[in-house]
Amino acid sequence: MSNPFCPKNRQDFYGGLFFVGLGIFGVVFGKGYTLGTISRMGPGYLPRVLSYALIIIGTFIAVRAIRYGGSHIEPCFWRPIVFVLGSILVFALLIPRGGLVLSTLLVTILSSFGTRETHWRDTIILGTFMALLTALVFIKLLGLPISVWPR
Repeated sequence: MSNPFCPKNRQDFYGGLFFVGLGIFGVVFGKGYTLGTISRMGPGYLPRVLSYALIIIGTFIAVRAIRYGGSHIEPCFWRPIVFVLGSILVFALLIPRGGLVLSTLLVTILSSFGTRETHWRDTIILGTFMALLTALVFIKLLGLPISVWPR
């Protein structure tokens, strides 16, 4: 005979517990902020409402995981994770000296390695378009003091 309190879907059970813990954390550390009312919300109103929502949703997910089985955990695909996060890191390191255009073009090309279905012509066109668009938006329209080209 199986234990009725043993979760049939461990992934959802632990995810639900994580949400409950995060909600409790928000409630405990948000107690010092003024709550206010619905018409005049204080700085603690939205964090507390969201924390209680996390607790309720997490409880629902965890209880459901005890009662119902779920699908198996999907395998992790490392290629997209490595290339997309790596391209963001390269962007952050390159933008001070490489400029916005080169950094944007490079992040587009590097992140395209995250899939085996990359079409180089499309990637270069997209990277060029994104580089010009980011330069237009951040430099011309918003006036941010970012170098456009390498120093």
